Amino acid sequence: MTAEECPYHPTTLTDSSFNERATIAWKSKELTLDQVSKKINSGSNVYIGSMACTPDAILNAMVDDYKLADLRVVQMIPGGTLPHMSQTVDRFRTCSFFSYRKTAYYKKSGGRESLADYTPISIASIPRLLEQKKLPVDVAIIKCTPPHKGFISLGIGVEHTHDFMRSASVVIAEVNSHMPWTEGKSKILASEVDWWVRHDEPMPTTEKLWPDLVKVMTKGDPQKNVEEKMARNVINLVDDGATIKFGWSPLTFSIFPFLKERKNLGLHTDVMTDALVYLMEEGVINNSLKTVDRGRTVVSQAYGGRELYEFLDRNPAVEFHPSSYVNDPQVMARIDNLVSIVGALKVDLTGQIATDSIAHNFYGSVWSDVDSIRGARYSKGGKPIVILRSMSLQGRSNIVFALPPGTGVAIQGRMYVIGGDRLPIFLLGSQMQQSLTHLFCLAQVEYVVTEYGTAYLDGKSVRERCLALIDIAHPIFRQELLNEAKKYRYISESQPGKSFLAEYPQKLECTHTTKTGKQVFVRPIKAVDEDALRTFFHKLSDRSVYLRYFRKLQSMPQRILQRYTDVNYSSDMALVVFSPADGPNREMVAIGQWLSDPLDEMSAPEVAFQVRDDWQGEGLGSYLFRRLVDISDFFGVHRFKADVLGENRGMQAVFKNSKVPHVTRSDFGTITYMFDLTKVEREMVLSNGEIQEK
Repeated sequence: MTAEECPYHPTTLTDSSFNERATIAWKSKELTLDQVSKKINSGSNVYIGSMACTPDAILNAMVDDYKLADLRVVQMIPGGTLPHMSQTVDRFRTCSFFSYRKTAYYKKSGGRESLADYTPISIASIPRLLEQKKLPVDVAIIKCTPPHKGFISLGIGVEHTHDFMRSASVVIAEVNSHMPWTEGKSKILASEVDWWVRHDEPMPTTEKLWPDLVKVMTKGDPQKNVEEKMARNVINLVDDGATIKFGWSPLTFSIFPFLKERKNLGLHTDVMTDALVYLMEEGVINNSLKTVDRGRTVVSQAYGGRELYEFLDRNPAVEFHPSSYVNDPQVMARIDNLVSIVGALKVDLTGQIATDSIAHNFYGSVWSDVDSIRGARYSKGGKPIVILRSMSLQGRSNIVFALPPGTGVAIQGRMYVIGGDRLPIFLLGSQMQQSLTHLFCLAQVEYVVTEYGTAYLDGKSVRERCLALIDIAHPIFRQELLNEAKKYRYISESQPGKSFLAEYPQKLECTHTTKTGKQVFVRPIKAVDEDALRTFFHKLSDRSVYLRYFRKLQSMPQRILQRYTDVNYSSDMALVVFSPADGPNREMVAIGQWLSDPLDEMSAPEVAFQVRDDWQGEGLGSYLFRRLVDISDFFGVHRFKADVLGENRGMQAVFKNSKVPHVTRSDFGTITYMFDLTKVEREMVLSNGEIQEK
């Protein structure tokens, strides 16, 4: 039936007759709870709404009618009491696209076995499965608002409800006057409903949907401090004006409080929660700079407390769209500066990500993670970010050399492209085709974040990925990971690994403005900077190389690169300067360092710095020397030594103007400086064990 043929549609009625005829037609479809199960045949495939939109009253009526048997219940995300889950496999089979405690295993109750299936699939693929009849649906049971002018609203549970309704032969609605009337693509014609039951009760809150989860959270998270550090690292990647998309992992929710440090954010994500409402009310999220759906938050589902449901009711600032739109990589790619943040369970040293399972156990879902990563990857200025704790609650490393057998790989850190965007199957043997069915994915992770820092993997070699990921692993597992990587020749056996045994001094990261107003990023050097240092060296003029190394060099030997980049952040230290200040395409433009003599621990560390020729005159040499002096006391360094060629007027001027007490001696054209750092007025102090600016 078309909209014009619908007896409820305003175009078919005069204003005076509309309400009367619509009411009569609607009332003729009303059922009682005792009658509703009679409209469902045994052996049917039944779709039900998710989370707060689970039709609890109808579900209970189905369970109570023991004439019903062999029903397959399809639900996107379980939540609430779910009475059918306790029934035997002969009565109810459950299929969910999200796995947690109540799904994804055979469960015995009273000696009987019930079936709960988990289907690992990208959420954006579900409409295609329905169109191709690979996911059969006979009955769709939804929860909605009462009708208004010929339409009903799906409220806070749009997800894929439209698609399931179109595929079903029978649509039954549980009508609840407490359901918020939401804006966007949430409205459907009342004529699309075949039968309906009235059941008015307050919408379920988070506490009712997942009581066990809330109980754990209210006890306090023993890793709260870990998650806060991780969230801080993520926020450093989020710019003002970015649009955010979150995955379903609870880890991503730890970022919400820190978003208040940003402004003019946009929101395009799966689910609306209480914390996101707060950010909208505070004006942090205003969607003013979105390039798609400007001025509007776009979601497909919501759950939370009573205040959330009141906020969403008839609120034009929040639009509910089908999951196929919210998670369409092509839609996300059109949103500039899209930051997609998904949680992970494990990551291996090559960058393969597990989000829904470890070994043979399921903990979450594929859901929209892969599509979110792809969408952000192709967004102009977008950033795909994967977050995880460095260590599990059981005390195991979440960064591993290889994923445990049986683990599903949701996001590939390696990218296979054969014949363009699609894989030409005829080029592959049958065995490889079968293995790539699970592993192949065009998405490619770029940022991996733990509480220990950020690893940027895009375009990096296996060696670089190993070094970057070991750097953000928990310190107690780094040596083991380093040994494994060496054993299988992922990295050089000569890699010292000093930096992995020390705590990275993240507090020393900062931005700096040069003399001419250029913004640069300054941080301690990392082992992964080896290639950046090599590139830096080859952009120096022969004159600059000679003044620094006292001889002509055509290349920097591997052992020197490792010596300079893999430091212990105490007796050896280096600060590097990158331009531009943010973004993945930074180049090293300056370095300042002190290095100790491993054969003479009593000697003063040797200090040196070097600035790329095209960056000289920006004051970076003076800045690096002064900063090295400022932090030296925190690492137990009280003296510096420097050997300078007599013709190196630039370095001599830096030392002279620094006003750091020193003595000099000259010998065969070389000036040796000895700096006394004990009487220096420093611009940084040590407070509560942390380095801070005065």
